[in-house]
Amino acid sequence: MSIKSKLDCPECGAPIYFESNLLLTGQSFSCSNSLCDVSIALTATDKEVVSDAFNKFEQIRNTASSQAG
Repeated sequence: MSIKSKLDCPECGAPIYFESNLLLTGQSFSCSNSLCDVSIALTATDKEVVSDAFNKFEQIRNTASSQAG
């Protein structure tokens, strides 16, 4: 499951748009302000931690969905 998200650039405040599944593959995402050179990416260690968190979230979401319906 890919989650489309954004966070504010720490340098200029413009949005940095990213997709969770692409972030986990090592892709970097740049600030939407063309005058800013900030980008985000995950280190190898971060990828594992974030991937585990996304998997746990997906399990919780699936459990909640099955209980609701």
